[in-house]
Order: sequence, then C-alpha cells, then structure tokens
Amino acid sequence: RQGSGNSKFLIKEGDTVTEGQMIASGYKNIVPIHAPIPGIVGEISERVMPDGSRAECAVLRFEGKFHFEGKERIYADYRKKQGDRKLISLMRENGIINTFDFENHSLAEQILSSASNKILGVRLFDFDPGCFRDGFISSSFTAEVLEGAYLCARALHAETVVFFYDGRDFVIPDKKMTESVFDTIQCRFLKIDTKFYPSGSRRVLEKIVQKNMGSYVKNGTETEKTHIFFIDSAAAYSIYRCLCLSAPLTDTIVEVNGPALYEAKMIKVKIGTPIRRLLEECGGCEKEPAKIIINGFIKGTAVSDLDIPVTKYVKTVTLLYSDSLPDQNTSECIHCGFCRKACPQGIQSDLIYSHFVNKTPLSADMLLSAHLCDNCALCNAACPARLPLYQTVSTYKEKENAAQL
Repeated sequence: RQGSGNSKFLIKEGDTVTEGQMIASGYKNIVPIHAPIPGIVGEISERVMPDGSRAECAVLRFEGKFHFEGKERIYADYRKKQGDRKLISLMRENGIINTFDFENHSLAEQILSSASNKILGVRLFDFDPGCFRDGFISSSFTAEVLEGAYLCARALHAETVVFFYDGRDFVIPDKKMTESVFDTIQCRFLKIDTKFYPSGSRRVLEKIVQKNMGSYVKNGTETEKTHIFFIDSAAAYSIYRCLCLSAPLTDTIVEVNGPALYEAKMIKVKIGTPIRRLLEECGGCEKEPAKIIINGFIKGTAVSDLDIPVTKYVKTVTLLYSDSLPDQNTSECIHCGFCRKACPQGIQSDLIYSHFVNKTPLSADMLLSAHLCDNCALCNAACPARLPLYQTVSTYKEKENAAQL
C-alpha cells in the first residue's frame, strides 16, 4: 500500500519481475507500485506498515539484472514536447505521491481534483523540527528540485512558483539558474523563520504569501486571492527523477537518527527495504531499540517492528532506548486547557474529543471549527493526559470532507 488506499496485486507468488515493473495498481487515487529490484515473488503476506496499519506485501527474492540502478540515464526534456495532461499522466504512472502533509496521496489525483491554483508553493525545509530530510534534498539537489517544481507548475497551469526556505540551511540559487528553469513562470523565494513551530504548515505559509505578495497580481491586473497548491522538496525531486530520467519511483531518501544508533545517516533506500537493514547500514545499535518513530516526534507514528518496510511516505526513522522514551500512558482529561492554549487556530480539541469518545453534546459550530485544523498536532504535544486529540479532529475533518465529495 503506497497510496491512500490498498492496491491490487498484478503478480502472484513464483512470478519473475523486472526492476521498475508495475506489480500493483488500482483506480484513480491508488498509487501504483513498481518492483524496486529484479527477482522472484517469494510470497505475498500481511505486514505492519509505517503508519501502524496492516497491508499485504510482496516479498521479492533478488535475481537477475538491474535496468535503472547504476545505469546512465538519458535526460528527457518535457518542457515543450509534452502537453500538461501528459505530465499528470506520467506522474500517476510513475507512482509519485505528495508528502507535504506527511500523507500518502497521489500527486496526480491531487492536481486533477484541485481548484484553480495560480500559485505553486514548494516547502524546502522540514515541517517537523526533529527532521532534516527535506532540507537535505533541497540543499543537495537544488537544480533537480527546481526542475521538478517547474514541471509541477506546468501541470497545474500555475503562473507563479513560491519557494519557502530556511535561511540557515539553504542558499538561494542565482538568478541565471532560476530564469533558465522557469522561463515565463514567475519565481519567488520567501525566507521563513523556522525557530517557532509550526512554521511550515499550510495556513502559516498562506499568510506569509498574503503578507509578502498581497492579492495575486499578473500582467498588472489584480485578481482575487487564489488557492495555493503545496508540495515539498521531496515531491519536486521525485517529479524530476521520474519524468526527466524516465524511471518509476522505486527508491527514496530516508533520514535515520536517534540515540539508539551508533551513527545517524541519510540513506537512499529501495522501496520495501525493512527498517532492520537501515540499522545495519548505520552500524547497528548497542541493544534492541525500545521504540521506532516514523516521520518525527510531533506528527510521527510509534512502531516496534524492525521488519516494517520503507514506503514512499517515510521521511525519517528515529530509534529510541527505553530510558529516552516519553511517557505514553493515557489518562482521563484533566481539563487543564493546555491543548486550547497550544492550538494556533483556537480549536477546542478537548471538547471535540469528548464529543466523539464520551458522547458529550457539542454545538454544530464547535464541530465545524475542526476544519480550521492546520495539522500541526500541537494539541497532542501539550496534553498531559496523552489523549489522541489531533487524530480525533483529523478523522472527523477527513470524514466530513469525504462526505462532501
């Protein structure tokens, strides 16, 4: 499962697969899965996924030759010879997802279902302050990220691309480079103060655009405030690699860190690689880690299985000893109000949680406030009772949005 739903396998046990072969797919928002290595399908069995759910996985036994890995790639220029709909089709076929909100959605379907977006926003730093993967990609593969952002803007029919960067880690490319990449599309770089969380959320970035650019202006004509379509540097980099180098998405860059490790590393990983192999690449641990955190402390998921496979939405893996674990025991709400004080949007997440868990009455207006949630999960971090406040608000919001479709 690499998209917002379960794919259907196109192979069976005993089949021979080649590197990059599509082995699972589905309809519309289901992201296709490609074989990361050549080999034989040993078994199809259920495994725990990085988000804590369970899904069927194909276990591949390496055999044969690589077609893409280690081979010279021929650059394919999609600037003029391909239509915008073709770009979207290629994004879907190559299995690109948008990890801007730490979610697992098909980028192609998001583009097709989005409203009119005159602006493409590209976040070049990490949302979670304990992660550094997106910042690493932005700094190490700047030219590739710019090219991927250009192709995404083309697919969106966006007229401006706004890059949000952390001035401590990212150097703005020279004007000659940006002009050669973006041609007629306007390009802006906005410096973000990342000292305070959440500095990279959707609402925060929208406010920064409004403050710095005001109403959107094109050709001297002021238009209405427009929606901004957001991606991160990892999505832009994936677009470049898949479309310009003509290969499906079969690997990703993962940051592996934490006090349980001998050495933290940034590793290029084949999709489906068990987390256990990443530990070996980092020199292992002094003893078995007590907890594994996927995608950061604030919005991440805690798991304990070292055989969990790396998927496209895994950005970081943090390994902790038992003595470095925060208290995870839950208790009854003590009505301290910390979650309300922490919420940037003023949502009373404790009341929404009590409404769904304890069936306490709540007004329709209070429930509607859940749609203001910016997915920062600060309510969880502030709650001394360790209640799943953010998850409750997010689940309600997603169900409401799905019902309106």
